[in-house]
Amino acid sequence: MTNTTLRVLSYNIYWGGHRQPLERTIEVIGESGADLVGIQENVNREYEDQTPEIAKALGFSYVRHAVLDALEEFGAKGNKLRARWTQQAGQSTLSRHPITAQSPGGSGIQVELPSGEKVWMFNTHLWHYPYVPYQLLNVDFFEGEAIDPNAHDAEAQAILSARIGHETEINKVLWDIKSILPSGEPVFLTGDFNEPSHLDWTEEAAQAGLYPLKVDYPTSRQVLKAGLKDAFREFYPDPVAVPGFTWPAGIYPDAPDSSVPDPEDRIDFVYFSGANVHVKKVQRLGNVSDNSEISFAEYPSDHRALLAEFELPEN
Repeated sequence: MTNTTLRVLSYNIYWGGHRQPLERTIEVIGESGADLVGIQENVNREYEDQTPEIAKALGFSYVRHAVLDALEEFGAKGNKLRARWTQQAGQSTLSRHPITAQSPGGSGIQVELPSGEKVWMFNTHLWHYPYVPYQLLNVDFFEGEAIDPNAHDAEAQAILSARIGHETEINKVLWDIKSILPSGEPVFLTGDFNEPSHLDWTEEAAQAGLYPLKVDYPTSRQVLKAGLKDAFREFYPDPVAVPGFTWPAGIYPDAPDSSVPDPEDRIDFVYFSGANVHVKKVQRLGNVSDNSEISFAEYPSDHRALLAEFELPEN
């Protein structure tokens, strides 16, 4: 029996990679060697979807989740793309290999590998506020209300806020994934979850000063309960020794409060499921100054990309 290597990339390109020429974003994806790419924020500030140009440059196939709209009040001119009032609209999934089907709920694609094996790739981008780490730091960001980390019910407040912001969207994606899992085919889920993981915000990590308190975040709990595994934590099980921060990459240009440093956190994920699917390596892509495993002198995003390399047994 031989094995197949598959590289899966989760990459929030930050408003269509608008801060730098799009070639920079394409370079990051190309250098990663990814076979499957979950892109979040595929539209630029003019609401133009950058997916076709990125895919063409890489020679990839793609499916995009976006809505054609010409409503002038949203700034769209002509037949351009704008993000709907859900972040599920601002993302794309790219594949080096042929796309053979789409999941019942539309959030995933089936891909046929050169070996003939078929795998599923899902991609999501959960809503960006209220952002619990900002709430715990009392940073006034959109609709987030402050949470006193010393309050007796601080963890319960944080969990409730996360559920309000993300439960509906993640349940849609997980419903879609659960309809695929009985097939036994490997499943991968990428995304900017805009919520940390319960695997990171542990009591030990709080005592080490990485976080203000332990929080049993609900979204990561739901994903694992559905039968998926966190690729980063499978490879690096100790959150104190290897926090694996993906946010922010460099200096976040739209920080809500410049007087308060943006708290570093791990909010970009690659999850997976499948019999005998093993994580071979996990790397972050980002700025040279961010100590990323793969670094770029001119990195175009405010998120580090996350690359997971898997080994799949061939039948």
